[in-house]
Amino acid sequence: MILYAAPGACSQASHIALIEAHIPYKLVKVGRDKKTDDGRDFKTINPKGYTPALELHDGTILTESLAILIYIAETSGKLLAK
Repeated sequence: MILYAAPGACSQASHIALIEAHIPYKLVKVGRDKKTDDGRDFKTINPKGYTPALELHDGTILTESLAILIYIAETSGKLLAK
């Protein structure tokens, strides 16, 4: 999995959730200029232009915080509410 995140943005919640769930991931930082730290145009990954975005192993990209947090909870088996 790849988490595209901007420091201090809403993506911080997804980053913390991945850490707490012990799910392996790669972190790619996105700057205010919408470029990833490896030089790609982030808008080709998420046309909305905002973080977080989570790229799954099959190439699917989740772009909404709530969807990402639910996916992390379901993947980890640690659902917060029952």
